[in-house]
Amino acid sequence: MTKKRYRGILADVDGTIVRGSTFIPGARETYDRFRDRGIRWIFLSNNATIPATLLAKRIKNLGLNVTEDQVLNSAVALIRSLNKERPDARVYTVGEPAFVNAMKDAGVVVVEDSEQVDIVVAAMDRSFSYDKLARAQAAIHAGAAFWASNLDPSLPIEDGFLPGAGSIIAAIETAAGHPPDRVFGKPSPDMAFIALEQLGLPVEECLVVGDRMTTDILFARNAGIDSALVLTGATSREDLPRYSYAPDYVLDSIADIRVLFE
Repeated sequence: MTKKRYRGILADVDGTIVRGSTFIPGARETYDRFRDRGIRWIFLSNNATIPATLLAKRIKNLGLNVTEDQVLNSAVALIRSLNKERPDARVYTVGEPAFVNAMKDAGVVVVEDSEQVDIVVAAMDRSFSYDKLARAQAAIHAGAAFWASNLDPSLPIEDGFLPGAGSIIAAIETAAGHPPDRVFGKPSPDMAFIALEQLGLPVEECLVVGDRMTTDILFARNAGIDSALVLTGATSREDLPRYSYAPDYVLDSIADIRVLFE
């Protein structure tokens, strides 16, 4: 196996580091070992149910010594783009309360009247309802843009999977008659550009580690970064022939990335 001098790791969270509130075996020890060797970590999550700062606290409370600036999620990428590209846009949001509050705290104008909406933003929402679906549909049919946090169909938990943001967004897509105009979570490369800027490292010195071919590995490919697929989440080894693209490495778990460095 050819070894490269990676100095940065862009790691997925759910299914790669943790499942629900439980660490993948060896994940914590691997993080500590590589951090002590000077390898820099950024954790990337499509989960937009909570702000990245709270996600960092959740990871830290589990026992991983991370700082707030080490964690990025699709909410960060989406809110940054709203503030940069459409700072005056009126937004109707399908999402968890913490996500809606994060947008408000960032100065985004959040509205409920479907006739006043410039952009419909959709994310994971465990209180999703027919009324929310109807409001989103009406706004999009009236000309609003349709932005999505991510398209993950499922969310890993300790003993299986729950429906993810992609399941909710699929309902809105069906009602609206077209897919989202913008998607900010993986496999879109938005978070990669933010992570590389924070790390101050070139793409050739970074490695993406994740458990999903359709998000993590395609994300790495879209961003031009090497990738390692771990088999602790959504993708199995038997799934690999179905895809027209491939990871640079396939590992049983994140604990095995040591073979790429030692």
